[in-house]
Amino acid sequence: MILMLKSIYIYILVVMVCMFLVSWGSVGHRIINSKCPDSFPASMSSFRLWSDSLSDHASDADTRKSTDTNESPKHFLDIENYSEFISTGRIASTYDSIIKIHNSSFVISNGTLPWATKNMYDTLKTDFIKHLWHKAMLDASDLGHYVADGHMPLHISANYDGQKTGNNGIHSRYESNMVYSYQSQLSNFSGDSVHLISNVRNYIFNYIYANHHYVDSVLAADTYATNLVGNTTSTSYFSALWNKTAFTTRLFRNASHTLAELIFNAWSEAGKPAFGVVSSVPFVSVSNTIVYPNPTGGNLILKVDNMQSADVYNVMGRKVAQFYDTQTNLSYLPAGIYMLNIYSKNGMLRKVKVVLEK
Repeated sequence: MILMLKSIYIYILVVMVCMFLVSWGSVGHRIINSKCPDSFPASMSSFRLWSDSLSDHASDADTRKSTDTNESPKHFLDIENYSEFISTGRIASTYDSIIKIHNSSFVISNGTLPWATKNMYDTLKTDFIKHLWHKAMLDASDLGHYVADGHMPLHISANYDGQKTGNNGIHSRYESNMVYSYQSQLSNFSGDSVHLISNVRNYIFNYIYANHHYVDSVLAADTYATNLVGNTTSTSYFSALWNKTAFTTRLFRNASHTLAELIFNAWSEAGKPAFGVVSSVPFVSVSNTIVYPNPTGGNLILKVDNMQSADVYNVMGRKVAQFYDTQTNLSYLPAGIYMLNIYSKNGMLRKVKVVLEK
């Protein structure tokens, strides 16, 4: 019995630690990323197929923290630690400029979120230029993660856990526990039209400055809810916290729309390449790529190096299937001609025509 209780305690502790370590919680990131394609214009309708994938990979950036020591600073900005922000409400927007004003160790220790966001945007644009569609989806997912962090007020504050104001623990209570409890309300929004961005760097900093104004509101809501019910763990506490932070839904909606706008802008700056069309330049060189039998009655075997996944498109260019193993059965699809896009971790490997017979 004691051993069982100890195991339960350890499990709860691990869950609580994991919840604290992820921004907006995995639930929040999935909502923000998955709703993003709702704002894509008609010209990007094919990209709406990304919805599930953007959701599935929404927390990849958090997962990397355990293996990449350079990852953690990309998720926050302790902006009040910059004296110029206190006096002017602004900091230098280019990384070179901020390093010249402050040393690199100071900048990194206080977080690199806006610059990491801009770097990921530039990477995504390059993906579009090179027609690396699978990589573009993964990088768009990471971009969404950083955008979401920039819309979580406590991720852009030195008082990130209320430790300076007696609101200790508010970080996970707000972004994980409350979000989990009210996820249906937080996902209840639709897309909006997107527009071209004249200056991406300024765009990123402007939403960070705007979202920073919510820091005091989150802390005040925590104080109110705690005083009202006398604890920070009950359903009554989280109900009061939710009611006092009604703006959270707006932050989710804005984050999702911002991600859509950045993806649209990167795609536009890349020349608006047609989704799924692959140029010969970015192909990853592979040997002995074989798809058989072809024609097939449904069963399909792929002999390909370092396969990540494969997407199946019909002659109308609509994605009708996706699989991850080197063997699959497509007999549930109508007879006809299909295009098989085979991906590796670095991008598309090969585009193969498959004939399905019945």
